[in-house]
Amino acid sequence: MIPNELAHEFDQCIKCGLCQATCPVCKELMLEKFTPRGKIQLARHFGQNDIDASDHMREIYARCLLCGACTVTCPSGVDLRKVFLGMREAIAGKRGIHPAVEKAAESVALHRNISGEDNQERSEWGESLKTLPPHLQDKTQAEVIYFVGCVASFFPMVQSIPGNMVRIMDRAGIDFSILGGEEWCCGFPLEGAGMPQEMASLIKHNMERVNAFNAREVVFSCPTCLCTWKDHYQSELALHHSTEFLERVISAGKLPLKQIAATVTYHDPCDLGRNSGVFDAPRRILNAIPGLKLVELENNRLKSVCCGGGGNVEMVDPELSAAVAQKKLEEIQRTGAKILVTSCQQCVRTIKGRARKQKMDLEVMDLTELILKAMV
Repeated sequence: MIPNELAHEFDQCIKCGLCQATCPVCKELMLEKFTPRGKIQLARHFGQNDIDASDHMREIYARCLLCGACTVTCPSGVDLRKVFLGMREAIAGKRGIHPAVEKAAESVALHRNISGEDNQERSEWGESLKTLPPHLQDKTQAEVIYFVGCVASFFPMVQSIPGNMVRIMDRAGIDFSILGGEEWCCGFPLEGAGMPQEMASLIKHNMERVNAFNAREVVFSCPTCLCTWKDHYQSELALHHSTEFLERVISAGKLPLKQIAATVTYHDPCDLGRNSGVFDAPRRILNAIPGLKLVELENNRLKSVCCGGGGNVEMVDPELSAAVAQKKLEEIQRTGAKILVTSCQQCVRTIKGRARKQKMDLEVMDLTELILKAMV
């Protein structure tokens, strides 16, 4: 069944096709059924019981990055991301979730993370740090909780990100802590798979663990974790991305920065930019580093093109994910910059992984790495 609020959304579609020009998947697959407009019409007929759920329908909706580019382009204000997530849920209810995401969903249920690892190893990234605050995991009270997320906790390519954050926050004198093995997946992989109802236990656990610290703020270096908390966690806590938090710290003079003579370009992650509205904070940080020159991508801020790593598409169709990432690399190359900075561990993984395969002369880094290099 399609909820009435979703039916209202796709009934607003005027079939203008403007969404086709901004959809990265549409540009690769070149078929109407994969366009946002096409998926909206399929949703309408599905809601009217003209067509039933099928494996083919599941494949169509699984090939969506959930990047939100179509939503900001739509002149009718249709919340397409909301519709596509709703369709994944409706199809999963009749056909089951996509086979490609079953392993991740099972891992979240069994291990509380997407990697199938013992969740008590969630903070092993700290073993490589020489200056990890020794009291960090022994604290029982803290003003700020740093929520690390599954990707940065378990994927080696980006495990330096939480290390960077911990060192930066410690240097700035922030009263913070992490949850370690008590941090569970935020729940997005389940929502993306069409199983939002299965998120309840994760939400309840994470909220209880954070509230036990009497924290006033939760900081995320993962934009998707931030989005998920804002959308699904009934929290009165302040929720901020690391760029927002660190920009505040830098502006307050708590983190002096030295000169870095370099030219960089910046990629706006979909869940941080379009889907959370955070555009200025990372740019203010870049502009606060003396000697650093920022060259904007052709498509930036609301027009930013997805890196290819969103919406669980990397699991469902790796070739499609790689094709979108390739287009991103080509756009980066046109700036002439040799350093790409972003603020999302999944974006770092996707862009850096593709650049390595292409043997491209490009340094890809999270903004926290650049801040760490610039610290006096």
